[in-house]
Amino acid sequence: VGEVRVNKDSKATDSLNIRESELTLYGPIDHIFDGILSMAAHKEDGVQSFELHEGAISSSKLISRTNIRAGQFFLGMGRLNRVHRHDWPFIKAPKVFAKYFGSEGLLDSGIEISYLAPLDYYLDITSGVTNGWTFGHAHNEGEKPQTPTHYGRIGTFFDEGDAMALALGVNFLGRVDAGGEKRDHWGLDAVAKGDILGYEYMIQTETWIRHLKPANGETEETVGTYVFPQFNISNTTKVGVLFDYYTILSHKDLSGQKISNSEYSIVPTLTYLSSEFASFKLAYNYSVDSEAGDNSQDHSIQLQTVFIL
Repeated sequence: VGEVRVNKDSKATDSLNIRESELTLYGPIDHIFDGILSMAAHKEDGVQSFELHEGAISSSKLISRTNIRAGQFFLGMGRLNRVHRHDWPFIKAPKVFAKYFGSEGLLDSGIEISYLAPLDYYLDITSGVTNGWTFGHAHNEGEKPQTPTHYGRIGTFFDEGDAMALALGVNFLGRVDAGGEKRDHWGLDAVAKGDILGYEYMIQTETWIRHLKPANGETEETVGTYVFPQFNISNTTKVGVLFDYYTILSHKDLSGQKISNSEYSIVPTLTYLSSEFASFKLAYNYSVDSEAGDNSQDHSIQLQTVFIL
């Protein structure tokens, strides 16, 4: 991944770095269980650290219409969190996702169960409980929470033929840490795919609301969303634009008056796929951080190469 500043206030690093190197082993363990072992190296503070991302055993054969997995994994909620970062359709995590779940996504150790309801339409129900000693990317053991991380997702799917196929999900995630800080997340994710005038398209979006209540203090309420429409202009080339917005609803001054604030970005992205094993992205990032009428802008160019050996 590379970043180049366009204006002096940009936070771009003016460098090209290996953001992530991943080694993944997966496959059947026996006639009942499957397994995955995924390890990743990241550059943090100038040092490459090698760590476990996923190490989980799963089965869809123990109970009919049910998939169970246990171990360490990316939590099965939302859209981006269920997909490894190198398979995202854009280069960087949207603001709301990065602020709530980190730039890579939220992973933890625990157990997760998904059940496909025996109905005339598609309804998938997922719930999980994980340790919750830490929340997000961490290099320490953390502390035992008062309430472990728990989450759920209800997903459905509508197929309207070539014109559109739509997947929807409603999500909840909660936790109370060792110090008594309580966080509740509510989210809606959607992905639509189809064909318009012979061109394939994809629209992906997530909206999240968070209530963050310290043990002593007022609740912080925030909301964020992103929308990413993308069109295939050829068999190898895609164009899309990421629209991204985040705000603190409860932001107030000392007199208790609400302070207007927002963070938003517009990121047009060009993707070239030489094959299913290599992709290249070029994006222009335009971001604005606004508070009480004062604006700061960030203009940068982003590059990304992803390849599989």
